[in-house]
Amino acid sequence: MPLSQLENALTYDVRTFLTSHFSSDTIRKGSFISSLITCVVDASVVTFSIFTPQFIRYLHYDQIDINIIAAAMNIGLYLTLPALGYLSDAHGPILLALIGMVLCPGYLLAAYCYLSNSGYLLMSLAFFLIGTGTSSAYFCSLLTCAKIYSDRKGLSISLPVTCYGLSSLLLSYVFDLSIFRIDGEISIYKVFIFLSIIYLITGLLNSVSSVVVTIEKEVVFSKLIEEEIEAEREEYEEDEDRINGSFGRAAARVQSYASVDEATSLINSEFLEPQTHEARFKRFLRDPTMPLLYIGLFFLAGTQELFISNLGSLTETVGKVHEQNEISSQVALFSVFSTIARLSVGFLTDLFGTCRATLTMILMTVALCVVAYSLIAINYQEFAIVTGLMGLCYGSTFTLFPTLVAMVWGVDLMGSTWGLFLSAPAIGDLIFGLFYAYQYDSYCEVGKELNLGAYCLTFSFTSFTVLCLVSGVCLLYCYRRYWKATDRVSQT
Repeated sequence: MPLSQLENALTYDVRTFLTSHFSSDTIRKGSFISSLITCVVDASVVTFSIFTPQFIRYLHYDQIDINIIAAAMNIGLYLTLPALGYLSDAHGPILLALIGMVLCPGYLLAAYCYLSNSGYLLMSLAFFLIGTGTSSAYFCSLLTCAKIYSDRKGLSISLPVTCYGLSSLLLSYVFDLSIFRIDGEISIYKVFIFLSIIYLITGLLNSVSSVVVTIEKEVVFSKLIEEEIEAEREEYEEDEDRINGSFGRAAARVQSYASVDEATSLINSEFLEPQTHEARFKRFLRDPTMPLLYIGLFFLAGTQELFISNLGSLTETVGKVHEQNEISSQVALFSVFSTIARLSVGFLTDLFGTCRATLTMILMTVALCVVAYSLIAINYQEFAIVTGLMGLCYGSTFTLFPTLVAMVWGVDLMGSTWGLFLSAPAIGDLIFGLFYAYQYDSYCEVGKELNLGAYCLTFSFTSFTVLCLVSGVCLLYCYRRYWKATDRVSQT
């Protein structure tokens, strides 16, 4: 994949410095570690539920307002990814790093909204910017790791995903520090200012570490030049008359490459593979398994995002009566099990390395999700068990699905393919979140006011259980009808 003019201009100074002072192996390892560090502090969106009780108490938002804000955040987090992924494939992950850094003021706007008691629409805009900035920074790190060690799809994807899961666990404990507390409650303003600074620092770190992908492209291009010259020389030895013209043209192209300045594209289109990025992406869109996998992720991840966004209200409603600060413990518990799942399935995926093994683990995740939603539907008393199960489901889903996409459609196209699939959780969270909020405000809140004592979430989570089963059926059909034969070929 060639360098574009924009990627060349953005990375020229940094990659010139890195290549002149460090070995390629040192650059690769340093970039990989830097990308993981970025992931460790970037999952603030998962802690959204920690803020919602104070949004309801002090800003007087209702559950529908909370879900609209969460939906705006997830639209920025996921719906922008098809465009961001395509930009990354075309211009390198450096562009995503810069976008993530530029959008760090999203938390400053959120802090202003909280202090000025602004309406939910302006807060929704702030969290849309936060979601987009998070998505850019995290996706940049994920793609950088995946392309550095493309032969180890399991670990190169699961490690940044695991660090992202650790981030929410780390932040949930950081927010419990006395510096972020006032009268026993979390200081939303201080937290938002702190997160805006973190996003700025990680953006700077990402903008350096992502340059390794551009350097790798240059190495590949140099090999292409050497191979072409070598091929031309071999032809020259066989037939001197025929080679004169063609070798001269190759030399002219190499000379042209050497004379390119900083602001020009480094790679001539003549050196591109016959099948361009655009052609391969169009073939992906025509693949009959693409919409089925999209539907499966829509039902499975969309309902999981709803669980995270509404963890505050669920903690207060499901099972036994909980303490006021229980939400932080639930977020931490969710993050612990999510991290365990990411590490475990990443290791297993790397160990087995087949489409069948990956799909088997996804179907096990679907089964766990069905169990968790069923427990909520029957008002199971120990909500911590439900939270742990959902943490396992969430971590597994967002580790296994990108790995499956990389296996089926390749790592080099992953920015565009996985970016498109990640729009599914955003749309799912919006639709299912509004459905849940309507049910909650119509039945749960009314029930509390009238002291009816009736449980109000049975219908909602029974519906989500059925949707998860449909997701499993879609994935199983894809494997048996299309991927099974390909999996057999790859094993031989």
